[in-house]
Formats: sequence, structure tokens, C-alpha cells
Amino acid sequence: MHMNIVRPHAVQHSYEPEEVAEAYNYPRTTGAGYTVGIIELGGKVNPSDLATNYRDNVTVVSVNGAKIVSDPEGADGEVMLDVEIVGAIAPGAEIRVYQADNTDDGFAAAIALAIADGCNAISISWGGPENSWDKQVVLASFEPLFAKARALGILVTAAAGDSGSQDSGGRGNHVDYPASSPNVLACGGTNLTIDAHGDRSAEVTWDDDDRSSATGGGDSVFFPGRAVPDVAGSASPSHGWTISVNGELQTIGGTSAVAPLYAALYVLLLEANGGKPFDFLNTVLTNPDVCFDVTAGDNGAFRAGPGRDKTTGFGVVDGRRMLAKLTGSNQVPAPAPVAPVPAPVTPPDTSPYQAIGAVLDRMEADIATIRAMVVS
Repeated sequence: MHMNIVRPHAVQHSYEPEEVAEAYNYPRTTGAGYTVGIIELGGKVNPSDLATNYRDNVTVVSVNGAKIVSDPEGADGEVMLDVEIVGAIAPGAEIRVYQADNTDDGFAAAIALAIADGCNAISISWGGPENSWDKQVVLASFEPLFAKARALGILVTAAAGDSGSQDSGGRGNHVDYPASSPNVLACGGTNLTIDAHGDRSAEVTWDDDDRSSATGGGDSVFFPGRAVPDVAGSASPSHGWTISVNGELQTIGGTSAVAPLYAALYVLLLEANGGKPFDFLNTVLTNPDVCFDVTAGDNGAFRAGPGRDKTTGFGVVDGRRMLAKLTGSNQVPAPAPVAPVPAPVTPPDTSPYQAIGAVLDRMEADIATIRAMVVS
């Protein structure tokens, strides 16, 4: 699995996470009482890089004894991007960083543990084009986890990729997995402009280069009818995000920033909505007017336009509009998945992944209780 971060050649003006949250009208809550799990397959958290107002809220979890090794020129930037975006936007939330081996088993075990720990949102910035995955592994090991998370009211967000419609998959167009899972919120990228007043003044599809610096998006092969992404957010490295990595301020872009952005938004909305659970993906699918529609730009094969497209999905969620939808008289329920998202895939276990199955089996005794808590 590879990480999804892009470093700029030239920076116009980098944005602090709080600036982006303000431009997108996020609630002025802190996420207090809720937990965001962040899946990492490399790199290390440097506590001294974290702001003091949320530093004590960050816990690092080694999954199955994974060795945590610093990678200053590589994955450390990914780790700190994820953690600092969540911490800056939702400083009251608990952040659990699940460090796992960069293998299919390690990846799946980290997701399973985050679910078992009761995280309210799980952010994933790692993945790869569908043609780099074994579909049987996807269906047997990962999809049951994502279906279970969604059933429990846990939002899983995933980066849609940073290499345009080809997604580094070679010839032809490919989408990134796990973003292509029908039970995951696929997060694409935009080029956001914030004016001198802190307002969102312009936004187009992120595409600096169709093959090396552009949002992923397109049609899934694993899940026919599944289009990627669902939503989008600021990702262009030409502005980028200001992040501290091992004591050095860096500007980093990529859809890796958008996955933790939406995980943070979810816990802000949970707090602002009095803890009432809701299905984030279906709220957007059934109420696309909660989004700023991004209608300009392309990612290589696909162009943005009015309504849903394969570059920025339904667009960028306006936190104020979504909160009004959740708290108003027309409050959105949590319906079963609707088109164009296929029904969850729950294939039988296969022997190489019995360890993951055992984790899920141990969770079954608690599922009825947890589901009752979610509904109540």
C-alpha cells in the first residue's frame, strides 16, 4: 500500500487546517467525547510537533506488535498530516493512531481494532489502484469490516488517490481501494482559494498533472455501479496544508488531507447534533444540496460538471448546511444504502484471514448492545 501525499514545486499560499474548516463553515464544536481512529502503515508520530491544546488526546497503538519506525523523508509526513488535521479541527476529540505493518493482514487488523475500540470515525490515507489488489482479499478480509463499521455508525473515510484517473495503475483508468468500497466515504481533491476575509472564494477540481498530481476518481471494477469519489476537499499542493513534521514546517497536499478532514467534520457534527448518529454517506447521497458543487476541471479522463461527477463527487460538504439538515424539521434519517452505492458485500471467510474473522467473532457478542446504543 502506498500513502497519498504530494509535495509542491511552488506554493502560492499554504493553509492552516483551521482556515480550511472556517472556509467550509464547520461547526464551532471541538469533537469532545468522540474518537477518531487513524490508520497508518508506516511513519511515526512526533509528539513535539503536536499543538498543546490536543497533544494529550493522541494515543499511538501498535497493532499486533508492529515496529514503529520514523521515516522523516517519507511516511512521517503522512502520519503528521493526518494527526494534525484532525487535532487542529477537532481539538477536543480523542485521536487513536493505529500503527500496523504495511501488509494486507496488518492493514485489516488495524481497521478491525479501531472498530473494536469504538472509534466514531476512521481515517485511511493509504491505498492503491484496484488492479494492485487481490479481489479475494478485498472481499474476504476488508469488505466485512467496512460493512460492520457502517452498520455500527462508524464513518470510514479514505483518500481517492493523487494520480488522476489512472491512479498509478498503468494503462487505462482505475480507482483507488479502499476508497472504492461501497461502505467508505471516498474523498477526492480540489484546488481551493480562500480570500482575505477567510471565505471560500473559488474552488475547482485538483489537477496539476493528470498522472502525478491530480485527484483520483472514476468507476470501480470491484463494485459495478460504484463511482468515486463521494465528496472532495482542499488537496492541491499549490496551496497545500501547513504541517509540522519533525520540527520543520512543511507544505503538503493530496487527498490524504481530505480523509482526516471529513473524519474531523463527522465528530464535530456528532457533538453539534447532540450525539445523534447519522449515516454520513447517505446524508450526502440523499441531500446533495449540503455540498458546494464543484463544476470546473478534470482529472484526466473525467470532467467536473453540475451534480455528481467522477472528479469531486457531489462536491465539498458545507458544514453549516449539513448541520441544518441534521437538526432541522427535515432531519435526515439513516436509511439503507441507496443507488449508486451497491449493497454491502459480505463473502465467506477464507483461511488466510481467519485471524481477522476471529476478531470479528469476538465482537459479535457486543454488536446487539452497541447497535441498541446507536439507535437510542
